[in-house]
Amino acid sequence: MSVIASTIGGVVLAATFTLYPGKKATDARVEAITDRGPIKKLIVRCPVGTAIITYSPVERLYCTPQLRCMADMETVIARTCR
Repeated sequence: MSVIASTIGGVVLAATFTLYPGKKATDARVEAITDRGPIKKLIVRCPVGTAIITYSPVERLYCTPQLRCMADMETVIARTCR
């Protein structure tokens, strides 16, 4: 049983990674992206602080923490950073 659990744990860890775009990023609002397969978490810059939004490449929707989803990232960032 422990072999199965460690194999599953290894698969989960391999499927998750975080990208820090840095200074040369094309979109300066995004500080980090965590890819968890079908859902990507984006840490975005707000006028004061940061916020976390999600993106589904399958549905092509960005979502606020309140689960309001739409196709336009700008609108989702604006609503989240209020």
